[in-house]
Amino acid sequence: MKNDQLVGQIAEFCRQAGMAESTFGRLAVNDGKLVSRLREGKRITVDTLERIRAFLGEGLPGGTAPPRPEPPLERRDPRGNFRFFENRQKYLLFVHTCSEKRLIAQRVDLELASVHPRPPALRVFDAGVGDGTVLARVMRSMHRRFPNMPFYVAGKEISLEDVRLTLDKLPDRLFEHPATVFVLTNMYYAEAPWLTPRSPAAAAGMIWRDVVLSGSSAGDFEDQIAELQPFLEENWRASVSPRSGMPVYERPIVLVFYREDHRFLLDPVIPRAGRAAADFDLVIASQPYRAKSSVSFRARRIIAPLARALRPGGRLIGIHSYGHDPGMEIIEAAWPGENPFAVSRHELLRAVKYELGSAGRDLNFNAYSDARSIFRYDMEALPNEVMGSIGSSTAFAAWNAAVYVAQVEDERLTEMTQSGRYLDATRDVLRRHNGLWFYDESYVISRRRD
Repeated sequence: MKNDQLVGQIAEFCRQAGMAESTFGRLAVNDGKLVSRLREGKRITVDTLERIRAFLGEGLPGGTAPPRPEPPLERRDPRGNFRFFENRQKYLLFVHTCSEKRLIAQRVDLELASVHPRPPALRVFDAGVGDGTVLARVMRSMHRRFPNMPFYVAGKEISLEDVRLTLDKLPDRLFEHPATVFVLTNMYYAEAPWLTPRSPAAAAGMIWRDVVLSGSSAGDFEDQIAELQPFLEENWRASVSPRSGMPVYERPIVLVFYREDHRFLLDPVIPRAGRAAADFDLVIASQPYRAKSSVSFRARRIIAPLARALRPGGRLIGIHSYGHDPGMEIIEAAWPGENPFAVSRHELLRAVKYELGSAGRDLNFNAYSDARSIFRYDMEALPNEVMGSIGSSTAFAAWNAAVYVAQVEDERLTEMTQSGRYLDATRDVLRRHNGLWFYDESYVISRRRD
């Protein structure tokens, strides 16, 4: 929204309410000079804009508020929201039939070539670990590039099942690269890099546990990590916010893993409760938001906080679905006019830059060309599975991949699958393209070096 449009709405509000513009500024955002600054063309943050909009919708005397706009998707009925952590079967089938995780790890590896670590460790944060496939691959690349450097690797994940799958991959990483501190947390994006809850009540209930692993083999580490299962089942719990429909933790948790025989070397790397720093060399933000989430939500709640966690010379790589592929042809055949990928990397980076304001002056926002940004991944199938007669299992795997990438809600899926026509449409697309593939787009936010 341009400043003159916003000023016009505020002026009309003040005229109807009999309120001075300075009073409006104080009541809405605690700034009596707000309107005059807007008239001068000064910028405001996305949060300030939403507070102004909220006051415009609720602040008229006598409760005679003008019609409010439709609330963003983040605040709609939670029953209709697509939530990654509740789609286990779709997710696991997608991961094991498509090459996205491998291609994302390769794209992240390109950024490692531009990272310049500083003592005492190379610091990496994964803003959504999932089943740990991408992070495990990235840690292999880290070891290949920096075999003798201590690692501090932290990840955020709210799903208990994904935490279990990630921990299954950890013993081999600790065996190959023993100078590793590995941290898992279920905190929000604005909290997780710092391992510090914002709410005093949440901070008071936080569980912080150091898992010091003895022995020298992957089998030793696996046995000790497996002993955590009862603890995880009891404490790593999530619920759904009735207001936003988003997953929220019941208690914030931090698990810190490292090897006992490397405790002395890693002492300056190991985080302590209340004294954890962000300052990451690399932040991985792979599919961290829902496809239909608003650009302001993505910028304010996810990418801007992660950008603040970069140290000088640090890089954030963001990746999300792009569309314009055979997968979208399946979706459009089922739901004509569907457009789940409406926010481009260009729009998102503009919103993040606006949200950060002066705090983003030392950041570079790199959308890159399509040739560098956009990459393709495929549903992996044998040639005879997508040519001629296409079996139900192949068609179902392709349908599952398409609806998972497009993040179609379960309620709409139920209506479509009852007819049985969805598999015919999927087979048509597979035959037309001799396979199925998807596109992701990437972008980079980097902090200038000292």
